[in-house]
Parts: sequence; C-alpha cells; structure tokens
Amino acid sequence: MIDCIHRYCCTLFTIVALLFNADLLCAQEKSTKPVPADLNGLVFVQAGDLPIILSAPHGGTGEVACVLERTGAGLATGPTGFFTGRDTGTEELAQEVLDAIKKRFGKSPYVVISKVHRKFMDPNRPADIAFEDPRIKPIYDHYHDSLAKYCRDVADRFQVGVLIDLHGQGTRRNTVFRGTKNGLTVTHLRDTFGEAAHHGSNSLFGLLSARGWTVHPSPHDEKEQSGFTGGYIVQSYGSHKAQPIDAMQFEFGAEYRVASRRAQTAEVLADALAEYASLYLQIQAPAVSKTSASTKPLMKVAVFVDEGVSSTKQLFKVLEGDTGKGRVICFSPHPEKTPDLESTLLQGIHWTGAGLAVEK
Repeated sequence: MIDCIHRYCCTLFTIVALLFNADLLCAQEKSTKPVPADLNGLVFVQAGDLPIILSAPHGGTGEVACVLERTGAGLATGPTGFFTGRDTGTEELAQEVLDAIKKRFGKSPYVVISKVHRKFMDPNRPADIAFEDPRIKPIYDHYHDSLAKYCRDVADRFQVGVLIDLHGQGTRRNTVFRGTKNGLTVTHLRDTFGEAAHHGSNSLFGLLSARGWTVHPSPHDEKEQSGFTGGYIVQSYGSHKAQPIDAMQFEFGAEYRVASRRAQTAEVLADALAEYASLYLQIQAPAVSKTSASTKPLMKVAVFVDEGVSSTKQLFKVLEGDTGKGRVICFSPHPEKTPDLESTLLQGIHWTGAGLAVEK
C-alpha cells in the first residue's frame, strides 16, 4: 500500500513538473520566436479608386503565435486608455461597407483593416502604448504605413478625401456617435464649405439621420460625446494636418453591427456617401434607377396619431387601397412624442415592411 502511494505521488510530481516545463518553454518561445512575416495576412489593405478611405482597427480576432498579450501596466483604462476588448463585428462591417461602396459607386475605396486581436495590438493608440511585445511592431507599422500612404495617394489624385474610421460602442445600441474632435479633424471641410457641411442637414451625419439612423450629436452642431470624440487615427490623419483628408470616427451601436443588420448598415452608409461625395468630394456616383433598384413590391406607410375608431378605419382604407392587405403596428406611448423612442418607430416600420422596399 505504501509502495502504491509512493508510486502515485512520484507520477503526479512528474506530471506537474512536465506541465511547468511546458509553460516555461512556451514563455521562452514567446520571448524569442519571431512574428510571422505575412503582414497582409494580419492587416487587410487594398488601394482604391475613390477619395474614400476606410479604417477598422479594433474588430480583428486573429491570434499572433508566441506574442505576449498586452497588460496595460501603469496605463489608465477606459475608452481613451488601455482596453483589450474587440469592437465586435466591425471587421466584418468594414468588409460589408467596402462591398456596398463598390456596388454603389462602381469603384473601390481604399481600405485598411486589422485582423489582429486588440489584446496584442491597438492601432488606434500611439506606438509607445499600442503594444508591449516589440516583435509585433512590424504589424502596427504596416497598418499605419498603409493608412498614411493611402492618405497621400488620395490627396495627390483627388486633392480632397474622407477617412471613415469604424468602431463599436456599448453605450447606446441604437446610436452611431460621430468623432471629429468637435470639428478639428474636418477642418478642410469646414473651411471650404462652411460649418453646415459639418453639422447641417447635408453633413454626412445629417444625411445618415435623414436615412433613418439615430446619430449623435443631434442636433448635429452640439458637442460630441465624451469618450467618442475621435482617437489617435483621426487625430493623426485628419485635415487639421497638412493633407486635405477629413477624418471622422464612427462609433456604431450593436444594432448596426449585428450580422443580420450589417449589410443594411453598409448599404445606407454607401448611399449617404454617394450624396456626400457629390457635394464635397467632386465626384458623382452613378444614379440609382428606381426601376432597377429593387424588384420587391413597394411598401405604403400610413401613420395615424389620432385616437378613436374613425382613424382606425381610415388606416385600413389606406392600406387596402392598392393590394387589399397590409400590416398594422401600434405604439404606446406615442414614439414621436417620447424621448429616445423615435428609433423604435423606424424599427417598427422596417418590421411591418419586412421583405418590401420602402418608397420615400
């Protein structure tokens, strides 16, 4: 019996020792093994034919073998400090926006997307705090070298451009926050076209608001949300620097980033960019034919806010007018009179018209 216990203890000690040595070996490999040389496999880059640049630094899921994760020792935490969480869905959303812009314009934007998880590297921070393992520096440099080159290319070819830096936020699911350092990173836009180009109805966020997005600031001339005013990327490449590239940070709520909504988000953004480009980028996207834009039947929307049976009868009469059928959704309290419920009304309209095109 004693011999059995002795043999068991010796075996257990051997297993523990082996595990310890394996961990030690892994740590040694992490401190000596070089990072894979395939930079394009870790950062997606694509040159374009439009004065539009897309950047997505925080959506990557990629692991980098034998690279130490960031710990953030001594750094402040929070939206502008140390953070290792992903902006879930933004890598995929950036690809969707790329495809939607190609479809809407017939040409491609410039694109830089990090595929590396943020726990290893944060391209939206200065190099001295963006990573802790020096072997990942070539990946960080590849991201910013590509972005800087594309900004120069756009400035040389078009003499004007816009950089959209895509992020995700968890503060408001139904809202997209604008970040320009309260207008600083779009200095060229404001100086050339006036303040209305930045916060008026024909500003990019004004155009998105008109297409049903819930945006902030709203009204658009108010201060931007603290924590979402624009990070290192827009501050490094915006038009307050030497080049006429207006840089805007988009902080997407979860409703715009979920898999079921990403294609719609991208399509709306591409359409707003087409109008923005005609106003401020000196290019014209092809016109969208109403007959070819959708083969789905149009949806007629009737909204009644009165009370009583008579208005209900009116509602059914309108819906029955062309097709003899329809859908009804009721809200209480009135969303048009209740703060923060406007988006609920829009979502309700989209639900009632599921599978149908909306005629504006």
